[in-house]
Amino acid sequence: MLLLAADLVLIVLDIRNFYHPFPNHELYDIETNNSYAEDFQNLKWIIMMMALVLIAMIRQEKKYFTWVLVILFLFLEDVFRIHQSLGHFFYNIFGMTTGQRGSKIMELFAAAFLGFIFMAPVLEAYKKGDALFRKHSKVIFILLALFLFCAVVIDQAHRLAVVQYNWKYNVVFGMLEDGGELITESILTGYLISVALQQKRKQHNDITEA
Repeated sequence: MLLLAADLVLIVLDIRNFYHPFPNHELYDIETNNSYAEDFQNLKWIIMMMALVLIAMIRQEKKYFTWVLVILFLFLEDVFRIHQSLGHFFYNIFGMTTGQRGSKIMELFAAAFLGFIFMAPVLEAYKKGDALFRKHSKVIFILLALFLFCAVVIDQAHRLAVVQYNWKYNVVFGMLEDGGELITESILTGYLISVALQQKRKQHNDITEA
């Protein structure tokens, strides 16, 4: 709830900043990379990795580290925009000449390529994992899918000319994209924290009973 409350504060500040800009307005714009929202988002990736490592250690189950790698990739992607650099590399390697549209297609291809690489170990671990690991993995996958829907699908819709040249559509899609990312990421962070605490309590009870 605290994470979602912080998201709500950031979204409200973003709306306030849109109509009445703050002195350092870029810090309150949830669409910019150097904003408070972006810093908060990066913090949540770190908390998620810590929670997953804790769950893995408590359960003595190495398969959770496959999810740590996925979250680590998403964190690095958020900071360095890896898919954009790789997309430009593919664009130049394939000698494409279709301009900005071709570049965006290659960025999507790069994102799918990277996603496959980092999700392959998770799928393999899922096949061999126990019921509890599979349960946790399903929830993580669903929440990440919702996050990526906001980050990729809504982002692509946001880039359409009909949206870009209509300020109302631009604002709405921007809010759906970045606000959706913040909220889905907070739900996933809260879920992993709750699982880690649950496993910690279970470990404590098992030690006490022994």
